[in-house]
Amino acid sequence: MDFELNEAQRLLKETAAEFAASRIAPVARQNDIDGRFPAGIVEETGALGFFGGVIPEAYGGAGMDYISYAVLMEEISKACSSVRTVLSVQMSLVASTILKWGSGEQKRKYLPRLCSAEWLGCLGLTEPDVGSDAQHIRSFAEKTDGGWRLDGRKIWISNGGLARLALVIAQTDRENPRRMAACLIETDTPGFTSKNTGGKLGLRSSNTAELYLDGVEVPDEALLGEVGDGFKVAMSAAPSANPSRPINSSRK
Repeated sequence: MDFELNEAQRLLKETAAEFAASRIAPVARQNDIDGRFPAGIVEETGALGFFGGVIPEAYGGAGMDYISYAVLMEEISKACSSVRTVLSVQMSLVASTILKWGSGEQKRKYLPRLCSAEWLGCLGLTEPDVGSDAQHIRSFAEKTDGGWRLDGRKIWISNGGLARLALVIAQTDRENPRRMAACLIETDTPGFTSKNTGGKLGLRSSNTAELYLDGVEVPDEALLGEVGDGFKVAMSAAPSANPSRPINSSRK
């Protein structure tokens, strides 16, 4: 097996390393001390196409292979893991999940915005009493005429306080905990609010927040996949959500 990088992968590695050394590393320490989100760096990273990751070019992505994506994450992480957190949550938890489960309309609407970093996205899974154990989440989506009404609370959500799009996992049947739904919620929807989490010991310049859903109403078109797919969506986005391996709520 050949473990050498090909020409495209080497070029990406060099480009990412140069950007990380010249733009990210010089301010990483102070951003961490101040707990300051690197908004300018995120914007530049989007302009370079790094947020495009493995998403196909047809949806505004970079069409990287997974080795290229890993190389990119490695080079960014060397300079600042907070910036890497923004990237990996955006791509691995949100955009890639929409690519796998989303309708054509959802992909066309959201993926270009995520790949350009015009919008940030977050995954609303972890909750106060159950951590990332998806089978026992309490957030609930109630069926309404033509849509869903969501109530609940999520914690330790990376990108949560800045996200324009939240992928939220919720129960739909109190008698069947695996009958979950995954909903794409634009965060300016009435009833959706967030509160930034302070006092972190690490990744201090990445954004972490609590999400509050108080009667958030979305149309049927907001479902990612079908009713009942929510558990599978959660598992594909965050494998640690496996109920056989419950995660303490102090961990993401």
